[in-house]
Amino acid sequence: MRNTICIGCKEEWNGKMHISLYCSLAFSCEKCEHTIQINTSKMIPDTKHRDINIRVQLASFLGAHLAGIGRAGVAKIFGAMHIPRPVKEDHYEEIDRKLLLPCIKKFQHQSMEAAIYEAVDENDGDPTSLTVSGDGTWQRRGFKSIREVAAVLSCNTTPEVFDVQRLSKKCVICIGELSVKNTDSDLYDEIISNHDYESNYDGSSGGMESKGIQDIFKRSFSKYQVQYTRYIGDGDLSVMWDLTQHPSYPGIEIEKIEDINH
Repeated sequence: MRNTICIGCKEEWNGKMHISLYCSLAFSCEKCEHTIQINTSKMIPDTKHRDINIRVQLASFLGAHLAGIGRAGVAKIFGAMHIPRPVKEDHYEEIDRKLLLPCIKKFQHQSMEAAIYEAVDENDGDPTSLTVSGDGTWQRRGFKSIREVAAVLSCNTTPEVFDVQRLSKKCVICIGELSVKNTDSDLYDEIISNHDYESNYDGSSGGMESKGIQDIFKRSFSKYQVQYTRYIGDGDLSVMWDLTQHPSYPGIEIEKIEDINH
């Protein structure tokens, strides 16, 4: 850049660069001090934001969720490249809560509903009596996990998810806001009264899978107008015991199909 010639006085420019997510290249003539500026990204109309900054924010936000590294992981990667953090923590959480989660829930429902319709169409017998596979996964291994997700899937060549149930023994927000309680009781009461309470299970960690699958079975008819009458599962006897002792469909016995490779 320092070898660039000024068209006014034919002398060399003194080129300077400001490095950020958005770069502004400034060229000033050493003799006449005439300066021109080249912007590497256009301004978004009616805002003070540059196009590249917004693009990077959205890309890093989605990438953080898809990669499972969160905002902290993105900040670490950007720090290694000497690039400022693209999203502030409060803005990240706001996008997460108001934009991303509603979209995920919407497409999650559409995907599971489409899987049900496909399974009904392919069922040669009673189209509303489906064979399903179920399993659960804990947040951490062992019998001390405070969270688990149970899922019920189709039994097609390419299984698809019909429904999921999240179970939690504690609420992260309730625990996290205890520090606010002693400093600002009014703010604490406002947060507690307006947040979505996460805790929905108070039993043992080992019983989470059976409880989650049982909840999914019970709402299958009201949600999809279908019944899960045949169940493929592993050797966890508690799941089948709960389905048998607490029938989801009056007068209908659920058949257990043992899968030794499940």
